[in-house]
Amino acid sequence: MTVAINVPSERLKVKDIVKIEGRELDTKEVNKIALIAPYATINVIKNYIVIKKLHVELPNVIENTVKCINPTCISNSNEPVSPKFYVERKDPLLLKCQYCRSTMETAAVLQQF
Repeated sequence: MTVAINVPSERLKVKDIVKIEGRELDTKEVNKIALIAPYATINVIKNYIVIKKLHVELPNVIENTVKCINPTCISNSNEPVSPKFYVERKDPLLLKCQYCRSTMETAAVLQQF
């Protein structure tokens, strides 16, 4: 893995780059990127050629990616339920827990990564 920060960019002025060799990201990983960097672009490169460009998009429902901040939420207990959030607002980020209706903003989400 290679990380480059504040790389010059004509369109964005500066950008950050994360290079991961030898594999493609799965949906859960792409959703994590969308939570952290909602305007990111993922380039799939083979033989030094960009074969696909994906602009990440935050889905309307986030499952099994972040935990609820409410310690009494059923998703934080031993019950067989997975954390599930509805995206109430994308910019700035606001997630609402399906079970306890607690809301989480960007800072609370980023603390989990």
